[in-house]
Amino acid sequence: MSVVSARSTSLSSILTSSGHRAKQRQKWAKVVFVPPKNLKKILLNYETGADRKSYDGLICMVRDAEITDDQLIDFLNEIRQCISFLGANHKLLVEVVLTISWTRRCEEAAEAYKAFLEDLVCVHIYHCKVVIEKLVNEFKPMETPVGRLPPEPWVDSVPTPEDLTRLTHVHDVISKVLRIVPMSSNLLLQSLTTKFPFFKAPTHNHEVYIHSLLQIISYAPELRGDILSLVINRLLIIDVNAPRSEIEEFNDQDEDDEVFKIDETDGHQKTPEERVHPIGHTLDICMWMTLRFVKNTCYTSGGVLDPEAVKGLYFHLLDVFEKNIMPTYASHHVQFIYFYMCSFKGSIVEAFVNWLWGRVSNPNVAPVLRQSAVCYLASLVARGSFVPISLITRVIQEMSTWIHSYIATQDSLECANSDVRIHTVFYSICQALFYVIAFRHKDLVDVKKNLLFLQSLNLTKMVTCKLNPLRMCVPVVVQHFAAVTRTYQLAYCYTVMEHNARTNLPVIETSNRLTSWLDTFFPFDPYILPKSSSMISPIYLQYRGTVNLEPEEEKQETQEEEEENDDDDFMDVSFPHSDAKNHLDKFSYSTSPGFIHT
Repeated sequence: MSVVSARSTSLSSILTSSGHRAKQRQKWAKVVFVPPKNLKKILLNYETGADRKSYDGLICMVRDAEITDDQLIDFLNEIRQCISFLGANHKLLVEVVLTISWTRRCEEAAEAYKAFLEDLVCVHIYHCKVVIEKLVNEFKPMETPVGRLPPEPWVDSVPTPEDLTRLTHVHDVISKVLRIVPMSSNLLLQSLTTKFPFFKAPTHNHEVYIHSLLQIISYAPELRGDILSLVINRLLIIDVNAPRSEIEEFNDQDEDDEVFKIDETDGHQKTPEERVHPIGHTLDICMWMTLRFVKNTCYTSGGVLDPEAVKGLYFHLLDVFEKNIMPTYASHHVQFIYFYMCSFKGSIVEAFVNWLWGRVSNPNVAPVLRQSAVCYLASLVARGSFVPISLITRVIQEMSTWIHSYIATQDSLECANSDVRIHTVFYSICQALFYVIAFRHKDLVDVKKNLLFLQSLNLTKMVTCKLNPLRMCVPVVVQHFAAVTRTYQLAYCYTVMEHNARTNLPVIETSNRLTSWLDTFFPFDPYILPKSSSMISPIYLQYRGTVNLEPEEEKQETQEEEEENDDDDFMDVSFPHSDAKNHLDKFSYSTSPGFIHT
């Protein structure tokens, strides 16, 4: 073994704080910190090999000793005088100094430590990576010392004074490091990504971390796109691991436990944290913080919308939406960030609708992404109370024109392709059109001009064409659309539906099982996260009921069933398609569109 490798191995073992050495150190008496009298000489003797023992002793003392604020100030002042010597050869000394807890010390000690860090990265860029990693490590809840009360929890995700002071120190250093070493932004983003809490980590861990990430944007706006992409990506992971059905089942079970309390031998009472779905609660808090950030970014302190701020944030979020949200399967709540922002101004929702329709109508876009885009488009105009009726009619007109053009193209062919997978985009757009008309029909027929507009769409040709969209779309959407078109004499779908009922639904075999090929959903389902829903509910349109779902001669709904229909249940995809008749009062969706992994 070479001398250099032997020295490295020896010093590496000095910094080891786990296993047997850590257990033994707990038994040893506390080490008294004695500031070195001549630090420069110790560093030079180590480099020349004249005296390594003093250097090793210095590292052990800094690592193990309890250093007072005054001692730390004196030591940092001395080590700053030798800052030019702390190159790569003294990596271990730098790392052990970086392990010193400093964010909760007195103001003078904290400022001295911050000055040391700034000098270090200014003189030796080599240490920039480890300095940033140590700073990012501070983006977590404070560790409570033995015998001390735990820190107070955050109220409405607002840091406590102690946490605010601690995190402000860290942000001060990061902001200066970014100015001193511009290329350090890449190291910062890498560290932020690596140290993001695991999705099952406690809620407060995510709360502190996301608060810290969003705070970075205030002094490093050039990183906003990357940080928002990171935050939303990790929220997606939390979202897909907290399905809406699982959260609802957890809440229902908790309500049942409250109603039917059973005497327990241990007398344990559930804490507020135990009464909520753990991952769902984490998502709720994180969504609350993200939505609040969006609002604070777009509005001034006086509550006035800032057009330039809206424009910048819109394009950053749109980029994240295209790359991350739209291709994601089974997200339930994260997409409401875009829903919320669209409510700020009519031009925003119009721009977003235009962008979505551009993806839908572009044949160069992958079919699965076109299907996803049309689902977002239909769900947005159906659920957004802020969407004007003029925009809804324009979307319907665009869909109708595209559908008729597609039908004309197929009719001109001598033999149309009978493989339904070739026409997935067509059926998705048909389903989206049927959904919007069925969901917003009360607004559309409120004015005679709009009723005449619906009559001009020639819906009869759509439902009777040889591609037969009524056969391929989700049955409950078809049922509601048929009821609306019959009531207002826009089309009569029941003859086609009865004919389709006598035939089998085309399916394809995938992974040795039969699946319905057109199983797309609408992403803006009712928002069920309790805290963050306060920002969504005022702009969200609940389903307001529909006309009779079947002809009078087939079925009359009872008064009790009509009362149940008042709930927002347009469609529930949890039931099989073949049993749709038993669920005619359902009109809601359970998951967002995207890639379906089979």
